[in-house]
Amino acid sequence: MEKINKVLLLGSNGQIGSNIKKKLFKIGKKNKCLSKQELNLENLVSIEKSLNKIKPNMIINAAAFTKVDEAEIKKKKCYKINVLSTKKIADWCYKNNCFLVHYSTVYIFDGKNNKDWKENNKPKPINFYGKSKLEAEKKIFSSKCNYLILRLNWIYSDYGNNFPSKIIKKIKKEKNLSIVNDQFGTPNHAEFISNISIKILQKIINSKINPKILNISARGKTNYYKLTEKILNKLGSAFQSCNLIPIDSYTYRKLGKNTPIVKRPSNSLLNLRKLENFLNVKMPYWDQIFEKKIKKLIKNTLKNY
Repeated sequence: MEKINKVLLLGSNGQIGSNIKKKLFKIGKKNKCLSKQELNLENLVSIEKSLNKIKPNMIINAAAFTKVDEAEIKKKKCYKINVLSTKKIADWCYKNNCFLVHYSTVYIFDGKNNKDWKENNKPKPINFYGKSKLEAEKKIFSSKCNYLILRLNWIYSDYGNNFPSKIIKKIKKEKNLSIVNDQFGTPNHAEFISNISIKILQKIINSKINPKILNISARGKTNYYKLTEKILNKLGSAFQSCNLIPIDSYTYRKLGKNTPIVKRPSNSLLNLRKLENFLNVKMPYWDQIFEKKIKKLIKNTLKNY
């Protein structure tokens, strides 16, 4: 790969983007960060104009429509942001010899595999969000641009809208809380994902070896019920009156208007062999990271609630 002079980060205010932004200096010297307010990916015409003006030689696309339930209702918006804007970006990258780094998701798989998902497993999404992210990958492939796709699962951060922050708010206001116990995955803090992303890009730049598609995750697994138990324990005695009720995902979807309306993969575990071999390191376990991050997450959530 040629020397990286200017990196453009899209989605710079998101969970991943806000953490990547702090580390961009490790990749390029002249960098530009755009939030969704600064570059609206629904406005497809503005994308090419912005890219022509900035002229990056690496684009990190951390922007996406990620609200899984809402995607079923706002399909046009989801498709435009996740698929059509990605096509525009990938086509521009091909024409301008620009390297594209794109974040994807384990939701491109149906979750029915008993083992963790490898990069070359056959995709079969079971909801519209997953379908849109898979279609985005296909647009990148067909563009023939130079790309790296990084697949993620169960992202959370100190701020923003994520599973732990939602659960903290529910525990505070509800006496009985039904939590799914048959969906398994690996909680991953956005800062950890960002750190690994930077290491991958540094390796690609220095070695000129591009793995094309990589899963990024910590090791280990849990389910939503066990994760909620862990969060409740960390909240302390003032919150222990909340009663957690384990429930299967099928029953949970049928509970009522405030529950998810779409299916989610029962198995969201990502295989890490390719990642660990590429970086020649062993990923830490998710709960080691969680123990270090949960206090700040709780503090930020309760302060803003």
